[in-house]
Amino acid sequence: MSAPQKRRKLLRAVIVVGLLGGIGLAWMQSASGSPDASPTPTPKTTPSAVKPGSKPTPQPPDATQPTVAGEAKDDKTIDRLPYPGDPEAEAAYVADEDRRLVEVRTVDSLARWSKTSLNSPYRIATGSAYTLVLTPRREVYTIKDLLGLAPQTFIRQPDGGYLLSEHIVIQNGATLNLASSGGLTLRLASDQNGFVSIVNYGGVLNVQGANGRPVKISSWNRDTDGADTLTNDGRSYIRSLGGQVRFRYAELSDLGFWSGRTGGLSLTGTDRPNSGSLDKLGETMRVGKRATKEREAAKGAKKPESGGVDLNAGKNSLSQVLPAGKLPLPEVDIADPEYSYVSALIQNTVVKRNAFGLFAASANGLDIRDSKFDDSLVDGLVMHRYVTNAVVDSTSADGNAGDGFVLSRATTGIVLSEVEANRNHRNGLTMSGLPLADGPSATGSSLGSYGNNTVSNSKLVDNARYGVEVIGGTNIGVNANDLQGNDMGVVVRGGAQDVSVVGNRVTEPIRQGIAIRDGVNKSVVTGNIVSGGNTSVYVRDSAATIQRNTLSDADAHAISLVGAVNATKVTENTISGRGPSAIDTKRASDVNMHRWKNDEDHWHDTTPFVVTLKRFLQPLTAMWLCLAALLIFTAARGSRRVRRIVHPYADKAPVSDGRTVSASAVPVSNDHLGAR
Repeated sequence: MSAPQKRRKLLRAVIVVGLLGGIGLAWMQSASGSPDASPTPTPKTTPSAVKPGSKPTPQPPDATQPTVAGEAKDDKTIDRLPYPGDPEAEAAYVADEDRRLVEVRTVDSLARWSKTSLNSPYRIATGSAYTLVLTPRREVYTIKDLLGLAPQTFIRQPDGGYLLSEHIVIQNGATLNLASSGGLTLRLASDQNGFVSIVNYGGVLNVQGANGRPVKISSWNRDTDGADTLTNDGRSYIRSLGGQVRFRYAELSDLGFWSGRTGGLSLTGTDRPNSGSLDKLGETMRVGKRATKEREAAKGAKKPESGGVDLNAGKNSLSQVLPAGKLPLPEVDIADPEYSYVSALIQNTVVKRNAFGLFAASANGLDIRDSKFDDSLVDGLVMHRYVTNAVVDSTSADGNAGDGFVLSRATTGIVLSEVEANRNHRNGLTMSGLPLADGPSATGSSLGSYGNNTVSNSKLVDNARYGVEVIGGTNIGVNANDLQGNDMGVVVRGGAQDVSVVGNRVTEPIRQGIAIRDGVNKSVVTGNIVSGGNTSVYVRDSAATIQRNTLSDADAHAISLVGAVNATKVTENTISGRGPSAIDTKRASDVNMHRWKNDEDHWHDTTPFVVTLKRFLQPLTAMWLCLAALLIFTAARGSRRVRRIVHPYADKAPVSDGRTVSASAVPVSNDHLGAR
């Protein structure tokens, strides 16, 4: 074979090797995604927490996040169950209730400013039902008092229970005692003809039963002789606007609708009356007063006692509780501490099937112990705004359509201990410390974060979303809790600072055991035991100290670091299990490399051969392999050639017998070659 032919053959071989390498690389990349991607396991399903026995709903894949195991979309589309009522109609009922309470408060304010004494309980015609107002007095109001004050609307039934068919308002300075050591059943009328409520307006509401003989309060449909299970036409509720509330050994069921303040059992700061509405009400009262005065003069009747009101009085006969003449408009003091905050003691109380189990706002000094908030249409126990210095101990929230416990923004100084949140349709516990505004606002809200909240020694099991979610805030503690089977165990996000996740046991999460992500700073994750799930500890764009944790049985990574994590330290963790890698840093843009002091001896790398080969066979690597193959090929061909030593003067050999001596026949001596 000539030299040109050999060169062409060699060139063809090099081209073939290069093409095969490129095709193989392209095939592996298309088969497994990006060069650094890990294999994606079979998608798991998220357990449903609402109806036992129902099939879990598979979660949709994420289109924006990496498809690495355990890292589907962070905020999965797991929301509370659809509300079963009629939002538009129920919102209108909420507004009607607000107007009714404003009217009640306005009458009280006008009476005080006009120096009209209202020492006796009185009744106001409001909407489709009357409102019985319990005025201040030294003695407490009891069941016996209600039977005398409202004989037509507070009726004892054949089974010994009581049916209330008008609203009750407890004024500041009054105390309503619904108590019985032998048990008490109170039914609040609630059907298509209307619903009633008990509202504590700065007074004291005491509901006291006994162990094994609780006070039972529920809505009551008079047409069906059963609890009112529909909310679309409103439903009875209990609310305290300021003042004090005490519930001991009570059962509240099937109460409330739509909003937190009408959600069933609500503890809120007062709503101030709108002074702009007083003109119209005052004029109505003056007209009624003049008509009444004319009738009294004609009949020669004596002036009725202030506060005495006929049950059959018309809607505009409010003048019987006020004097005639021009009525001044009261000035509303928004700094009045009389109704600013509500405080409550709730102990050994069961709340079930309410719209909200318990809704608290503008509350100070809540003490909630040994109670249950189950099967709510929205959330279990909600601390909404400006709740401070609250203790929730040995209390559970199970099977709610939203979250079990909620600590909303502007809530601080809350201690949750030995609580349980199981099988809720969203989170077991949500703690938000985000500011109330992100810039100038109409209300001038502060831009500061909230916090100083802790949850400890608690159990959060099989919630459809997260066991504990921390969103923003400062100085948050999630310590010594048991989290089993949630979609994720503990999630800290939203720029939270000074968060400690210490000593928790996280078992079999669907995706991640503990996730620290999206701007979290100065967080500590230490002393936790995490087993199962896709990723034990996940850190993204945050600063955390991951130290002395025991991480086992994850099927992707024990620890994943993603994004800017330079301030994150990972050290002294004990890692075991099987997966593509124990500590994944391939997607971390800035990694603190002096962190490696972890025990990874019991981690078994299960990276498939195709993935390993794909990581090795990068484009530049393929080029160098081709060059190496070319060198090896050239060397191999050269090694097959046999070198023959030819005498340097073979062409000058003497001729004998007429024949030329061939070069091979001329002896060559080593001495001669050496001389050359």
